[in-house]
Amino acid sequence: MAAEAWKLEAIAKLIEGRIVDDSDRVEVCVKGSLLGFPITLESFRAGWPFGVTFFLEIGDLSEGPKPVDPDALNMTFYPRMTRGLYSFFARLLLLESKGQPIDEPRIKSNFLVAYNTRDLAERFVHFPGVLEKILKLEHYAKFSELVIRTDAGISLSVPQNFNALEMDVAKESIQCISELGQIMFDNFQ
Repeated sequence: MAAEAWKLEAIAKLIEGRIVDDSDRVEVCVKGSLLGFPITLESFRAGWPFGVTFFLEIGDLSEGPKPVDPDALNMTFYPRMTRGLYSFFARLLLLESKGQPIDEPRIKSNFLVAYNTRDLAERFVHFPGVLEKILKLEHYAKFSELVIRTDAGISLSVPQNFNALEMDVAKESIQCISELGQIMFDNFQ
């Protein structure tokens, strides 16, 4: 199933970008920028079962991915499968891990978190505006993974396939990761 052309054009317009023919690697590729940050939307295939990934670059990645800077924050958020009382039983039955500790109740109750440096992770989630944007991303995009690398950028993986992706979800996701990118660029470089 081919990607819907009108949606490709709408997203390209949204990020002041262009549709890129990278068909030997991915079926859907749109590149642009928002708030001065390069943004890429990609999907291996436009239809089910392949999701969409949004990338926002903060560092210079022109020479490809770079190794993780040990002084930079590398943090990943995964939504919890179970919440509340059921999370105890999910952990007991080894269906879901506990994740690394973080001192923020809304993060603990909604996400499993992995990070390389606890002090930086705590500083990041407590920084004004960050928690609200992560919760907004989870509410709108229902992401399967959110990767934060303060030396490189943001990767947001959404389980929805490109053809089923609603434009409102794409717009809110792009806006939120751009605002998170601005916070990271200004305060965590």
